[in-house]
Amino acid sequence: MLRHRTQTFSSRQKIGLILILVGVFCLGIIFSLRIYQKSREKILSFSRLPKFEEEISEDLFPSQIQIPKVKIDLLISPAKAKNEIWEISKDGVSYLLGSGVPGRNGNSVIYGHNKNNLFGPIRWLKVGDEIRIKNRKGEEFLYKVKETKTVSPENIEVLAPTKDPALTLYTCTGFMDSQRFVVVAKISPY
Repeated sequence: MLRHRTQTFSSRQKIGLILILVGVFCLGIIFSLRIYQKSREKILSFSRLPKFEEEISEDLFPSQIQIPKVKIDLLISPAKAKNEIWEISKDGVSYLLGSGVPGRNGNSVIYGHNKNNLFGPIRWLKVGDEIRIKNRKGEEFLYKVKETKTVSPENIEVLAPTKDPALTLYTCTGFMDSQRFVVVAKISPY
């Protein structure tokens, strides 16, 4: 009888140890998620910025993006980036101040969260798909996708200025948003 109680107590100890380990694991996940939420401003950032040239008139800022193939129709907000902190719209997408302006020479950079109602669907774009950008003056520009790729946040070449009118869209991808999904588009005549 004493032997049976010893075995039962040992089983209880094992169950208790398993419950403690599960609890510690759950606390670790909760702690990781809190750190993740606090760092959301850095999530869409690249490790640094290329050097941008000139300042532009606010009426040339992009104000709306439409991508019919993936049913995107979003407002664009101007956003600043300083070091690893990038401003980002919570209910639309962001235009990186200092990057090129749509319709003119230079690389216009627009980014947003990887959510189905925001920029998540850009992952399904293919070469040749159309992107329409409207600026605050009401001018509209048509771009066509030339390339899609996944890069690390250290790969800032995708943000670099260009000599011709270009558009770079990006969102986060990968485990814990560790990479960037990038769409490169070139201006196309109507």
